[in-house]
Amino acid sequence: MFIMNESEFSNNKLENAENFIEFWSKYYKYAVKDESEKYISYIEELNLNSNLTEQNVKRLLRWKDSHMLTDKIRSGANAGNDNDRVMRVLNELKSLNDFRHGRIPETDFFKKVKDIFPNGFVWQVFLFHIARPSKYPIADQNVFRAFFILKDIKKDPTKADWDDYIEYKNFFFDIAKSVEPQGDEKNIRNIVEKLKKLDNALFEFGKFLKRYNR
Repeated sequence: MFIMNESEFSNNKLENAENFIEFWSKYYKYAVKDESEKYISYIEELNLNSNLTEQNVKRLLRWKDSHMLTDKIRSGANAGNDNDRVMRVLNELKSLNDFRHGRIPETDFFKKVKDIFPNGFVWQVFLFHIARPSKYPIADQNVFRAFFILKDIKKDPTKADWDDYIEYKNFFFDIAKSVEPQGDEKNIRNIVEKLKKLDNALFEFGKFLKRYNR
């Protein structure tokens, strides 16, 4: 990790983790605006220590995929109509909050997210994430690309599945635990902000690898 020689990319010794996070996270510039052209605050919309609201979920989905998951369809013949993908999530808002507070088990919630997004694996993961952001990291092809290269796994990151996500989740928290804790570990916001910084680093490293391999 934090090795710029291609032959050493899979060197992921955890003593380099802090340098890796600091280096790559500084390049993270991802931002999404709402309908009023104000930037969506990912951390604020997670509504930590409380329930997710409809507004939180709408804004988080837009933040995740502003083209496909905005609550009003943005273009085409159905522009301005309710987005069925978003409506399916909102219809299960109680399930998201029940899972957040431990009132339903992971297996039941997994069935729910599979029904909501039958073909959207990354979106399924995102529902786990917004329900419990300190336990389930965000996933996309960029972080899987970083994960696969760091673990020397020969697989197309766009073909990642739930088995890969479970391995990635373990990998993600191995890195998180290896970094010297900073701040109040009882403060959920502090924890989530630190985990997001790790996600940012892996996201940017994955983007770099895509460009590098071209």
